[in-house]
Amino acid sequence: MFGTSWRVARIAGIEVRIDSSWTVIALLVTYSLYLRFSFLYGSLSTWGAVGLAILGAVLFFASVLVHELAHALVSQARGIRVQDITLFLFGGATRARVESRGPGDEFVIALVGPLTSAALAVLFGAIDLLGRDALGRPLSGLFGYLAWVNLLLAAFNLVPGFPLDGGRLLRSAIWKGTGSFGRATRIASTTGQAIGWLLVAGGVVFLLTGNLAGGIWFAFIGWFLVQAARSSYQELQLRHLLRDVEARDVMARDLLRVPPDLSLQDALDGWFMRYNHGAFPVEEQGRTIGLLTLRGVRRVPRDRWATARVRDVMVPLGDEMVVSPDTRMDLVMEKLEDGDAGRVLVADDGEVVGIITSSDLTRWLQRWRAFERRGV
Repeated sequence: MFGTSWRVARIAGIEVRIDSSWTVIALLVTYSLYLRFSFLYGSLSTWGAVGLAILGAVLFFASVLVHELAHALVSQARGIRVQDITLFLFGGATRARVESRGPGDEFVIALVGPLTSAALAVLFGAIDLLGRDALGRPLSGLFGYLAWVNLLLAAFNLVPGFPLDGGRLLRSAIWKGTGSFGRATRIASTTGQAIGWLLVAGGVVFLLTGNLAGGIWFAFIGWFLVQAARSSYQELQLRHLLRDVEARDVMARDLLRVPPDLSLQDALDGWFMRYNHGAFPVEEQGRTIGLLTLRGVRRVPRDRWATARVRDVMVPLGDEMVVSPDTRMDLVMEKLEDGDAGRVLVADDGEVVGIITSSDLTRWLQRWRAFERRGV
């Protein structure tokens, strides 16, 4: 994503978040709809056009959310855990490890998104055609506009470039035909980058012909698609590399531990403010019983920090956050992505001996790349 994201809702057990970049497109969409309705419907007052533009923007983003919910709900129905849905600058993204189940599941889950957008286009189009007398021309025109937008959303998502839905359909088909997930991802990623560069080139053409807004928009979308497709393949390469690396090679040792009966205020003053860590194992009578995270402390109202205890807010140990020292790092990476704590504890014979965070993995990769460049 582009930056910070905020949780705004939970639907069917799925967390819905909004990326900070979303505010940019929300303002642009609202303003462009205001200009559109002011031009098309001269009888509208200024505030009438503003209200209609806000309603249109809300329904537009609701359409994007419904598109992503379709992916998420079908994933859940097929036994695939969904981490969250995030609305961001160019639409939305559903985080779920769809590829873990096979090409058939990925095909169905990818296809349901464009089909949902097409169904919304039919629904909004029907409201436009059947409700013109009852709703009035400006309001019914809004639904007609949303019908075209959802139709374009469905069509654009079917473009065979990863990570668009069409790219996932392409990947699943190649995966099914070749039996190689890596080759399928490489081809779909390459196609996605090629389409992205074509959009960038189209944006440049628009700019040269004087269409400033269209040029910037096409170039920006194309650049985003190039980066997203490239990072998707780089993630696959990373997972392949980490298959030969064990948790013991990456974990941080010499852990600082927090007693469970310590107040949150004392934990903040003596641990979080003193050391550059976002979490500490909780130890009772020589045994690790949980993990205290800064995120968990922040969820407690500040006026309760002096009385609330570490054991009240710690994350209990469980299989979802504990691995053995010889666990492959590609599997640890999955736990890092899926877990709420943002870190994994490494336990040997029931005792925690290390911790792995995304920062630990990044530092290991930096060292590995440095050794690779030196030929070590």
